[in-house]
Amino acid sequence: MQSVILELIKLGSVGIIAGLFASFMANRDFRHKKWWELRVTAYQNAIEALSDIVHYYETHKNAWETNNLTDEQKQLLNVMIGEARPKIRKLADTGSFLFSEDANTALRAFIDFRVGEIIDPDDYYGPLKIEASKCLKKLVTLSKKDLKVRNVWL
Repeated sequence: MQSVILELIKLGSVGIIAGLFASFMANRDFRHKKWWELRVTAYQNAIEALSDIVHYYETHKNAWETNNLTDEQKQLLNVMIGEARPKIRKLADTGSFLFSEDANTALRAFIDFRVGEIIDPDDYYGPLKIEASKCLKKLVTLSKKDLKVRNVWL
C-alpha cells in the first residue's frame, strides 16, 4: 500500500513539473511572438510613413520643375505629409524601445535633418527627398536583419 502511494506521489510530481515546464515554454513563446509582432508593426509604420514622405518631396520637386500640380493633388499631399511626419517623430521617440540601435539612429538623423539656406524649391525638396530616401533604404535593410526569425532551442 505504501509503495502505491509513493508511486502516485512520484507520478503526480512528474506531472506537475511537466505541466509547469510546458506552461513556461508556451508563455515564453507567446511573449516572444507578441514582441516580434510589435516590432513588425513599428517597422511597417515607419517604412510606410517614410515612403509617403519620399513621395511628397519627389512630387513637389517634379511639380516645381513642370508646374503641373493641381489644388486637389496639393491637398492630398499635404494630408499625407501631415500624417507621416508626426508618425515618424513618434516612432523615433519610441525607437529605443522597438527598433535596433542603428534603426533608431537613422530615424533620429532624419528627424534632426535641417535644410540650410533655401534659395529655390529644388534646394529645399531635393535634400529632404535624398535624406528621406536614405533613411527609408536603411530602415528597410535593418528591418530585414532585425526581424529575421531566429531558431531558438528553448
